[in-house]
Amino acid sequence: MTTLDTPPDAGGPAPAATPVPTLSATARATPTASRPTGGATTPAPRPAPRPAPRTAAPVQRPAVPPSGPVTGPGIGRRLRRMRIGGTPYPELQNAAAALEALSGRPAPEPDPELPDPTAQVCRVVRAAVEVLRGERPAAQLARWVTPQVYDQLLERGRLMREARQVRAPRPKAHPAAVRRVRMVRLGATSAEATVILHDEGRVRAAAVRLEARRGVWRVAVLEIG
Repeated sequence: MTTLDTPPDAGGPAPAATPVPTLSATARATPTASRPTGGATTPAPRPAPRPAPRTAAPVQRPAVPPSGPVTGPGIGRRLRRMRIGGTPYPELQNAAAALEALSGRPAPEPDPELPDPTAQVCRVVRAAVEVLRGERPAAQLARWVTPQVYDQLLERGRLMREARQVRAPRPKAHPAAVRRVRMVRLGATSAEATVILHDEGRVRAAAVRLEARRGVWRVAVLEIG
């Protein structure tokens, strides 16, 4: 407690001291809000709590077989034949047996090896020259040539016979004679040949292409110069 001293008055007695109010015990016990002083910093606010992350549902993965060598019939050997779909058939030895099992009838046999067509080419070329002269019917070549070649020979022979009827009769010519033949086999079913022949005092050249049709050689192209 503090008192103020006043100097005494010269004319009378000194006045009584005025009491100074003091804080009660309750007021002293109540805390007061602290104010920031010079140089003090305000504490940063606490961050808001983050939501817990969502966890995805567990994915069921296929079971992985244990590692190690795989054994069994056919493992490690080269794949030779595979059948996908269709009705299963017993083991077949070759394609011919498979065709027979599917169709219910015997498979066709492969064509036998055709003979050398050199002699046939010579006969066809000589006969074709006589057809073009009008001395031989084209029907004699029907089995040795294709239908296209036969139709052209038939038409040319008809024109030559009509021309001979208009002109004066000629003496019978000598048959054409083959001088040289060169044959080239292009494969099992095709061949080409060049024929040099003598016809009525002149030399002719013929180019022939043969093709295999139903097991026999047939002339598919015939060009006579």
